[in-house]
Amino acid sequence: MPIYEFRCVECGHVQEVLVRNSSESAEMRCEKCESEVLDRIISRTSYIMGASKGESASPSVTTKTCGPGNSCTTLELPGYSK
Repeated sequence: MPIYEFRCVECGHVQEVLVRNSSESAEMRCEKCESEVLDRIISRTSYIMGASKGESASPSVTTKTCGPGNSCTTLELPGYSK
């Protein structure tokens, strides 16, 4: 069940809505002015990268030789990896 953000076209109020199915979105109203004219907006995300014990907290760049006259660069990001 995704949570979407909507902005009211009439008053500009932004609200989060838990949408259980596609028919539910047709029944939504602005919490502030009761308008039915809402635009879905792209939500901002927040991701905090942290280092485990013994890991670097900064990204690192590694360059290797990948064959005669070729090199490969890899960006290592801190955090969990499989």
